[in-house]
Amino acid sequence: MHGTCLCGGIAFEVDELPGLVFNCHCSRCRKAHGAAFASLALANRATLRFLRGRELLAEYDSSTQGIRAFCSRCGSRLMNWQKNDGPYLGVAIGCLDGYAGRPTAHCFVDSKAPWHEPSTDIPAFGGLPAGMG
Repeated sequence: MHGTCLCGGIAFEVDELPGLVFNCHCSRCRKAHGAAFASLALANRATLRFLRGRELLAEYDSSTQGIRAFCSRCGSRLMNWQKNDGPYLGVAIGCLDGYAGRPTAHCFVDSKAPWHEPSTDIPAFGGLPAGMG
């Protein structure tokens, strides 16, 4: 997967974990993305390669477990990862160039926005289903 931020200052590549793409409806993802949910693809964290702009990447310590990363110049939300050096990286699919993957599940719908109803074309889970992190 190849991604860039809105201003183009950051470019990166990472190896996707196939089939692990989801819409996260938790309150932290909603607030971080300014939307009803965040669409994320899980990737192998060890494969993350910055092609340019690593120095522009800013980090926000959003919880006891996770870090959210974004471009310090344009504010684009790019990815998040576990603090404990976990093997996964959640990549915002909106920043991926030419990405053709589709979400396979809605996660954390128990805390979804009250004004939004997730589509019914993919399964919905109250939390994170087994195999997705």
